[in-house]
Amino acid sequence: MRLPALVEERPHLAPGEIPQAQVVERAAAGHRSEIIVVESSGDDTAATIRKRFPTVTVIQSAEQLTAGGARNRGIEAARGRLIFFVDQDCVVPPNWIDALEAHLSDPSVGAAGGSVGIQNPSNWSGCAVYFLEFVYHFPKRDSPARDDNFLVGCNCVYRAEVVRRIRFPDQTLGEDVIFSRQLRQIGYAAIYDPRVEVRHHNREGWSEFLNYNRKMGRASADYHDALKYRWIAPFFAAPFLAFLSPLVILPLVGFDLLRSRWSYFFRFLMLLPICLVGNLVWANAFRRQVGVIKARSQ
Repeated sequence: MRLPALVEERPHLAPGEIPQAQVVERAAAGHRSEIIVVESSGDDTAATIRKRFPTVTVIQSAEQLTAGGARNRGIEAARGRLIFFVDQDCVVPPNWIDALEAHLSDPSVGAAGGSVGIQNPSNWSGCAVYFLEFVYHFPKRDSPARDDNFLVGCNCVYRAEVVRRIRFPDQTLGEDVIFSRQLRQIGYAAIYDPRVEVRHHNREGWSEFLNYNRKMGRASADYHDALKYRWIAPFFAAPFLAFLSPLVILPLVGFDLLRSRWSYFFRFLMLLPICLVGNLVWANAFRRQVGVIKARSQ
């Protein structure tokens, strides 16, 4: 096998997501490849996938897996030299494999990844989540570059020897940030190409918008505690500083969207008040989780 592609399961299933296996099949056409779906929803989804896509390998787990845990299961089953990752709620472009593989011609590059666009733009609450979740991964026409941007887990490829040396943390949210740091620590470079875009079906509902920002705030505190960047130290010493984050995050979102798509930028302007609320919810969750972390360390 030359190019295994992994479709990673997550617990939030949206209508029409199972057929994304067919989209991955089309992207893999012409390659000696295998497609692996890691499924842990606890219902009959695995049987449905096997029936509709007989060429796909389905790994079923009786217990619900985290994003990192699901990727590790897929890695264990994969047999090729390159391993691609995509989430079940994403649509990949037809040239996805070729576009990412091209960046691994240099043996010093251990991974490559791309950007994330919006699959369901009519979903306003989903757009608001998207702007805050994927702020560092908006589609752009910028040239690919070696940089410190982490590779988002739903659009990336790794050399097999890399993902067998280091494992994804067993968590959902932040696992790709930590893994990208570990990749560089073992001496590999990563290339981020914002032109290679997968489209993401974003979460729906305003209560889900608020809940997910809470999850992102808690996860941010946890993975920054693990990474221990110097710049984060003041926020751990005085967690209330997190409430200043909208002064940085929201302008960053706006300026990046100006370089991305005007349609996204205008949606962001209309959603700016709710994005402010979401960012403050994130900040409060970050502040509280820092307190939990400090209590654990005492």
